[in-house]
Parts: sequence; structure tokens; C-alpha cells
Amino acid sequence: MTNKINLVINLSILALLIYLSVAVKQIQDKVFPDPNIMQPAMGYDNSLEMKYNIQTLLNNILEDTTNRRNNNGRTR
Repeated sequence: MTNKINLVINLSILALLIYLSVAVKQIQDKVFPDPNIMQPAMGYDNSLEMKYNIQTLLNNILEDTTNRRNNNGRTR
């Protein structure tokens, strides 16, 4: 009797592992569809908005760097 119970438990565990591996593969295919194609950033449908955000970020970094340099007494 215990052999049958062990067999049922082992088969149940095997079935759950197979189900889990199939589910993980489906999620992986949805998240990473093709490694050779770069996916667009979420929320940036407008390229002008993205360009403006990148320019603003770079300008802020440059301004911060020059301010730090000027505060340390290193002026051009």
C-alpha cells in the first residue's frame, strides 16, 4: 500500500514539475521574444519626448559637473 502511495506522490511531483517548466518557458517567451531584436522602452512612444528627456538628463549632468569643478577652485 505504501508503495502505491509513494508512486502517486512521485507522479504528482513529476506532473507539477513539468507544468512549472512549461509555464516558465511561456513566460520567458513573452518577456524575451527574440534576443536579436531590441525591444522599445515602455512608455516612450514619442521619440521627441525621449530625445528631450535624454538631452535634459545630459544637460543636468554637465551643469552639475561644471558646478562641482567651479566650487573646487578649478576654473578654466
